[in-house]
Amino acid sequence: MMPVSSAYVAYLLLLLVPLTIALSVWDGVIGTEQRMALHRYASEAGLEHKCFSRPLDQSDGNNIIVRTLDKILTEIESEEDINIQGKKQYVEYWTRQEWRHIEAHSDVDEALAKMHDQHPSILDNDELESNFSTTYSKTHGFRFPSYGHVLYLQVGSEVKGPTCIFPGRSSGGDLLQSNKHQENKACTADDIHQGNGGVKIITVPAVSGRLLRFDGRDLHAVPRPHDLWMLPFVKGAPEYEPEEVWGRSVILFNVWPGEEDPPLDVSLDTNEGGEETHATELCNTFPKWNEVDVVQSTRAEVPDTQESNQSVKVWLLGNERRRRYPMRTANLLSPENGGRGALRKALSETSIVTELVLRQQ
Repeated sequence: MMPVSSAYVAYLLLLLVPLTIALSVWDGVIGTEQRMALHRYASEAGLEHKCFSRPLDQSDGNNIIVRTLDKILTEIESEEDINIQGKKQYVEYWTRQEWRHIEAHSDVDEALAKMHDQHPSILDNDELESNFSTTYSKTHGFRFPSYGHVLYLQVGSEVKGPTCIFPGRSSGGDLLQSNKHQENKACTADDIHQGNGGVKIITVPAVSGRLLRFDGRDLHAVPRPHDLWMLPFVKGAPEYEPEEVWGRSVILFNVWPGEEDPPLDVSLDTNEGGEETHATELCNTFPKWNEVDVVQSTRAEVPDTQESNQSVKVWLLGNERRRRYPMRTANLLSPENGGRGALRKALSETSIVTELVLRQQ
């Protein structure tokens, strides 16, 4: 009788046990008129991180981004989690209008992380864990938001800039180990698979009016070129104009629990007004959102062994402590089913959200 490998057993378990998708994607969240108004305001507001608290003061002074994000979160809460309705939250937000290469990272309390790097002796892990019981990870040494979001406003005709999520991984070092950030959760078939040398990646193409919501601890990236992780080198400088060709206008926002302090040194929005919207709704009501399925890659044509075993070099953001790894890149292997071709296809998709499993070397 032939021996059965642990990887094969894990694969069989994946077929038997439903996967828990650690993110949600919806299309049609905001209409064209509102997207244009948000883009105009975001283009003038700058790149600075800002923050506001919820429930929102319903005065007329809140800017269009604040009002829209509050409405979006209210719609989600009305359908998904009645237990957090009306509870205090902090929402950190910032904008970006260009398709730039964003190295793999998890969002953290940036100012607190910087303080830790500069004065590690004055910060005590136990005290941080006590003060930030729901957001601080002793394992990683950082404070993470509860949820991360990307709201896509405008996407240029030549942009292939997917947001790539690595569920259950919070650092570059996590990509190369079996340990994950869900250490206190029950083991699932997904855990078994990733614990046997598999690293899940979900690619979410940029689509105007789309909303991505994911676990705030998850590693994520935006490669440019889209297949950068498989290129030996990149020639020339990227183009950013004209906007209708190369623009990638997004609002990025994180939710932090209201029972803890907001992210350090991120200014709380004052009622600054700003451009008004003439749209009848800040966003569509939740029943009008179109939930996007996550499609597991089933590339039929499997390349030869040499191609399927070529590396995927994921660039990592931050210093060594944040990366939890000494090198600037984490070297993985392309998916067993489809190799680099399957990954390239997923990264070049214009709308389909794809799940693949990369392999550890």
